[in-house]
Amino acid sequence: MPPKRACDTCISRKVKCSGSLPCDTCRSAVKRVRCTYLRPAHRRGPKSRRVASHQETDVPDIQPTEDLQNDQDKYMKSTSVVSVSSSSPAYSPQCIPKTILASVIRLYQQYSYSVWPVVDSEALLERLDDIYPGRVDSNAGNTSCLIMALCAATMAQLHLDPLVDGSRTVDSTTMAQACLQLRTSCDSHGANLNVRSVLMSFFLHVYYAKVNQRNSAMMFIQEAMTGARLLRLNEDFSYEEDDLIANKVLVFPLLWVSERGYSLHLGLSTSYIDLPESIDLETSMNADLHAQGLLELVKLFIVFNQISVQRNSRPGITMATHLTDTETKVASLCFSMANHISTRTADYHITREWMRTILWQEALNMGLLSSSACASVLAFGFPVQVGRALLQALRGFSETDLLPLGRDQAITEML
Repeated sequence: MPPKRACDTCISRKVKCSGSLPCDTCRSAVKRVRCTYLRPAHRRGPKSRRVASHQETDVPDIQPTEDLQNDQDKYMKSTSVVSVSSSSPAYSPQCIPKTILASVIRLYQQYSYSVWPVVDSEALLERLDDIYPGRVDSNAGNTSCLIMALCAATMAQLHLDPLVDGSRTVDSTTMAQACLQLRTSCDSHGANLNVRSVLMSFFLHVYYAKVNQRNSAMMFIQEAMTGARLLRLNEDFSYEEDDLIANKVLVFPLLWVSERGYSLHLGLSTSYIDLPESIDLETSMNADLHAQGLLELVKLFIVFNQISVQRNSRPGITMATHLTDTETKVASLCFSMANHISTRTADYHITREWMRTILWQEALNMGLLSSSACASVLAFGFPVQVGRALLQALRGFSETDLLPLGRDQAITEML
């Protein structure tokens, strides 16, 4: 039963809400809408002084790896960067009720699977009874770490309030710290490296990126990429079957897109500069619709790669013609599955316009902008054009469609 407060739709529309599920406003709406209570509840009254728990730190320049041996050395060093004391009872995995884990896993399936379609939530739910064995073996440890990392990422991405079960209150930080403690004790990131531990690193990256701890976020996505390369996930998809992994062919593309996007966001180099050419993007007929949506995003990054790789490897080589050609190609790309997946379609539009903005910023940094430029990407008013295009593309989407992407509320308020 939802809390006695306004639903997400009524908050956006600034109308009175009955607090039921669905509420009277959503039930009587002419256009069918989903009545949800996912937006965090805010306390009324004067704001109290709070000490920031997550502070943004300077990001060091991370150089790309050169060969597999360097990958292994870097992986073993990076796994000790973020840790938590094993004697800390506040973050003990046993302190997290399984009912809370089950609730978050279901939210992942309902909202976040469309963004990260690589984990079988039903299989995870079936394994909840096995994640706290008296004797922690590597397989159970990897499963526990994956579950808690996924829950930490999902809670942070969806802006979920702390969940309560009896006297236990659990938030995304509790999940992440419990994961770090357990993975240290069972060595799920070292000698027992497998696909589950790679995805654990990926979900920890999502969590730390969401709480704006950039160093940790960058370290974990590169840790995941390095682990994937050690397992040769970028070359061979015939690795041992794992019932917890959905769409195993998408594990490396998901990591590739995530690292490339986050590196571009921070202006850093990527650890893997090659394209995922071993992925057959045109014949993934066995993949579900969400998986195919991710492959569409991979295509978008491959087109954009011609500018991003050159900028990262040889600064200053980019020319006005190259910028213009790349922007034209990116702007002309269309999402071929627009009628199937609302969240993935929105993600595609947002990413495409973000890429166009990066190209304009590149032109600005190089002093190529002109009030009389023939190419729009070289004009001073290009960001306004991009903003209008994005608002037009997202006009038909609801706040619920954008919620799994972790986008700022400002976008939905402008629609």
